Amino acid sequence: MKRVIKTSLYGKEEMFKIIALGEVTRLPILFVGVPGVAKTAVLMDYAEAMYNGDKNMIKLNTFILELDEGTKNSEIKGRPDMKSLLEDKRYIVDAPIADAEYVLINEVDKGSSGVRNTLLSVMREKALFLGHEVRDCKWKLFAGSCNEINKDNADAPFWDRFLIKFKVERVSVETMFDSWNGSPVEFELNIPNYEEVQKCALNMSKMHKFVAYIHADVSDRTIYQLPNLVKSIKLIWEIGDAQAIAKACELVAPVHVQGVIGVIEDKRVSAIKTKIGQISGMSDMDQLALFMKDMDKSIKSIMNDKSCAEDIDEIKQMLKAEVMKNKAARILMGIEKIEESAPQKPKNPTIASDTESNPF
Repeated sequence: MKRVIKTSLYGKEEMFKIIALGEVTRLPILFVGVPGVAKTAVLMDYAEAMYNGDKNMIKLNTFILELDEGTKNSEIKGRPDMKSLLEDKRYIVDAPIADAEYVLINEVDKGSSGVRNTLLSVMREKALFLGHEVRDCKWKLFAGSCNEINKDNADAPFWDRFLIKFKVERVSVETMFDSWNGSPVEFELNIPNYEEVQKCALNMSKMHKFVAYIHADVSDRTIYQLPNLVKSIKLIWEIGDAQAIAKACELVAPVHVQGVIGVIEDKRVSAIKTKIGQISGMSDMDQLALFMKDMDKSIKSIMNDKSCAEDIDEIKQMLKAEVMKNKAARILMGIEKIEESAPQKPKNPTIASDTESNPF
């Protein structure tokens, strides 16, 4: 399913993808960042997209709570319905958090330990324990935001329940300048369903290396969720296994993100992917032709290595994606026609026609 995001916030596409990841995996997400980086605004704009801007549906299906030191458990567990109690002599607890599809808790670091324990049961058991009654919670998306996680209790069960944690940085000065034009941002997100996630293939050799690399710094609960998490990342970001694993590492074990690619991926494959990233900066046709010839040789050099077999398709997909972003490369590959005023293709194109190595 494709979901259209419309927002006035610039440079926040990655945050919207993180929220989509929480929706697809049904895992709680947490945005951590200094005040003023649009944590709450992004979460609210996502609600607009979920319910197509229908304010009645948003009101009916979302539960939003601002925590502070004075927040009581009753804000989460609900309060007695006084009309039912006085008129019908029935004790009914009105707990809107249980019926919400989208739960948004702001400033989660400011809540008391009692409030956090109550939220923990909502996150973990998806249930409210109200005396003799257990009220099932219907949330499909549980999101929190805070300025920081206190280092003294960073390992507490409450914080570990936010399996997907994302550090929100300030946008660049150039992005802020772009936002001044007042034009809204609009883009599509891929929201895969359960069946699509289950059918998504994973490179298990890379996954085993990944788990071994981060094992000491994550809980068993996190490791259990990793296959589902990486599959969902592949489909939402539309990237290959190595990139998806690196993104998952950024979310669940950020201290290891710099070294994870070197652990899970053959150095030759990494080198080829690095070269592919250079295409976007090329405009000279002859330079591109030589570059693509060299790329063809590099790909052929790993073709017969069984340990790299699962990387070939990912490399081809990356190469095709970069070529499609570059007009000169599209012309060189024959994807786009040459305009009369544009430079002609090289007289002796050096692009290999071997279908095994040509990504097209």
